[in-house]
Amino acid sequence: MNNRAFTISLVVAVLAVSMVFSYVSSTEEAYKAQYGTEVAVVVAKRPIKELDILDETNLTTKSIPSTFKQPGARSNIKDFIGALAIAPIMKEEQVTGSKVTQLGARTGLARQVAIGKRAVTVRINDESGVAKLIKPGDRVDVLATVDPSGSGNKLLVEMRTIIQDVLVLATGKYVTNTVPGILETDPFRQDQKTKIPLSEYTQYPNITLEVDPFQAQRVVFASANLGGVYLILRNNDDNAKEELSKTMMKDFLDKDPAAAAGPRPASLLTPPPSR
Repeated sequence: MNNRAFTISLVVAVLAVSMVFSYVSSTEEAYKAQYGTEVAVVVAKRPIKELDILDETNLTTKSIPSTFKQPGARSNIKDFIGALAIAPIMKEEQVTGSKVTQLGARTGLARQVAIGKRAVTVRINDESGVAKLIKPGDRVDVLATVDPSGSGNKLLVEMRTIIQDVLVLATGKYVTNTVPGILETDPFRQDQKTKIPLSEYTQYPNITLEVDPFQAQRVVFASANLGGVYLILRNNDDNAKEELSKTMMKDFLDKDPAAAAGPRPASLLTPPPSR
């Protein structure tokens, strides 16, 4: 009796499993027919910021129905290794060709230079570069020392503002809106590379300015022949260009107009009596 009950239970269990398997298979077939077979795609392992470099630390693969695969998506992480994100990518979002670019000629400083403008670099130090507090995106005036007589007489030397309100494109190798790091080979381990965050790079010896072609000539001439230039930092929202006169030694030798006028009369210093 027990053997018969066991047999019946076994047959029922087998039939139930077969029915479940049949149902799952039919559902899976219907699912594949509607959404397609599953394929692997590369997704963001964590949120990726704009201008981040893509590598194994922020990429992974995930299986999804082929219908949900976005145009430009890839299945191999190696296809994106070393690329640059040109837009933010959310966690588990598919990485597509429209959101990345390969590093090359158009990912450096050149793409930051406005059409019709030129990039020119000048050497600076703490005195001539506002204590190196200048950052890419700031705006500066450019001053230079001029000796029109060529005699070397300091009484005839002039300080002039040669350019006003120019954009700072880069400080050293730190460029606005570009790759935020460089790779340097470890001298002790050639197989290792260290990423240096240029946003924290302050030991720069030069600054790159965006100027028009004629201004570029003035800057290069001053740098090559006049002993360099001085940069004067200004507010980013202050775009006014003023008519400035030159400054000479005589401007410091002249008497103070207030002192030359002598002491003020007592009648001007004493307030009138109250009525």
